[in-house]
Amino acid sequence: MKKIFGLLCVLCAAALLSGCSTPDSLQLDLSQGCGAQVKLLHLNARTEAKRQRIEEFASILENAQPLEKDLSLFAYYPDYLMEITRDGQKTSAIVDLNGDFVDFRYPDDDTVYRSSMSVQELKKLLHQHS
Repeated sequence: MKKIFGLLCVLCAAALLSGCSTPDSLQLDLSQGCGAQVKLLHLNARTEAKRQRIEEFASILENAQPLEKDLSLFAYYPDYLMEITRDGQKTSAIVDLNGDFVDFRYPDDDTVYRSSMSVQELKKLLHQHS
């Protein structure tokens, strides 16, 4: 009986410890602006709700349309720096709220993109409590 209990304890500990690395496989850091980088939000995928919220932030970058807009016309003071880390790979985007639109660019790319997400949807997501 002691052996079975000991084995059960070891298996439970192994299962718990193996799950500790999973939350760090998906992370989000959102900072205000691009210079001072005052961190507004840090999330890791510890729970399904947090994982879903990170995926919703990542959707800013999905289905985006490139704009025929000169980089010099991109906001001089962008609103956010968003960094999403998936399995050790970091994707950064400089995000600007432009009227009703969410525009962004990647730091090493001169193309400006317009997200399919609206400013209202982004603000709702930003102020969501989880």
